[in-house]
Amino acid sequence: MKGLGLMGFENCSICGKLFERTKSNLCPACYEIESKNIKKITDYFQIFERMKTKSFSVKDLSAVTGVKIQEIERLYRTNKLRGYTGFIDLDCKLCGNNFKPTMFSGVFCKPCTQRVEKVIKELKESDRIFEKQIVEEKPKKF
Repeated sequence: MKGLGLMGFENCSICGKLFERTKSNLCPACYEIESKNIKKITDYFQIFERMKTKSFSVKDLSAVTGVKIQEIERLYRTNKLRGYTGFIDLDCKLCGNNFKPTMFSGVFCKPCTQRVEKVIKELKESDRIFEKQIVEEKPKKF
């Protein structure tokens, strides 16, 4: 009888349960739910693709398919909606405005991304000024 090592086991990235890893980082139950959610979303997109509808907000997509907003966003971020990401408009996590995401946009619309980058730059600059003051105020040793 072989010893049970934990090398082939992993915690599910959704529910946290320990499972024997195969191809996915999800346990079989979460993998099945994810697959059904992907099918609901892609089936919906396929209907509207023929009608040339350009995009859907995550809220509307959630309301129509019954898939939670957080799950749609997770599937989008993990590229599980390949081929349909151009149909999805995300809600900015800062201002709430709807925006068409790009590969590099993350969770903020462009104006909010610029505001966040500006604040980060200002904080880094204030840290440098503070560090410089500390160095200048240090008593010199003889």
